[in-house]
Amino acid sequence: MIPDSHTHTRFSFDSQALPEEVCWAAVARGMPEVALTDHVDLNPLDGGYGYFRPEEHWRGLQDCRARLNGRVRVHIGLECGEPHLFRQELSGITAAYEYDVVLGSIHWVGHRPVETAAFFDGLDFYEGILLYLAELARLAEEGDYDILAHPDIIRRAVFRRFGRAELDWTPHENRMRRVLRTVAERGKALEVNTSYRRRGMGPPGPSVPVLRWFREEGGRLVTLGSDAHRPEDVGADFGEALDMVRAAGFESITVFRRRTPYRIRI
Repeated sequence: MIPDSHTHTRFSFDSQALPEEVCWAAVARGMPEVALTDHVDLNPLDGGYGYFRPEEHWRGLQDCRARLNGRVRVHIGLECGEPHLFRQELSGITAAYEYDVVLGSIHWVGHRPVETAAFFDGLDFYEGILLYLAELARLAEEGDYDILAHPDIIRRAVFRRFGRAELDWTPHENRMRRVLRTVAERGKALEVNTSYRRRGMGPPGPSVPVLRWFREEGGRLVTLGSDAHRPEDVGADFGEALDMVRAAGFESITVFRRRTPYRIRI
């Protein structure tokens, strides 16, 4: 089973899952590796701001690793919202501990939360998408990350405001390709996030056409992430995600160990 590179535990403000429970769920799925990537929310607007305690997090997951590494290889990681805006703060955390992987994600564009219908307040559909893509391009170019997580997370706001379960990126192909080209040129990975399916928002994302664009722009590194906040969601819908990756022409999935990518043939 392909490793899950995006999971959360009780060290994230929005999860109550014990690290050991997440790891045992990975074992039950037959995964040889799993990454625990808790939220480090440095944006004062975010509900998790101030929750993350680096030393407590590191010690807790090191203890989990010591107990579970005989059954599954445990990678300790972070998911940072808007890392391009908080480079100095994030650098202080990553310099202090030997993380395996850092996920970069967009949760806010200015004062607009990308996961709620309120993102589009005062904007039409087209304006909102352009605003999001401009911020995503900044993250891709300037942020410290190994994996660009859920690059189409604006789908959550689109679903909640407009009721659309899927998003056609074709009208914005050039702008999206700019993002993907940057990710590829920097040697970073693109995540296929499966959380949309269990949220009733359609298939994993980004879509097969976007994954093809990434490959055409030189992208070689793709990861799978459930974005699980509960043990039972670890590895959810990975079969569908793997089919999408194959359809886009990729022959491997990537995992990170000590912030170095390793590819696993599929």
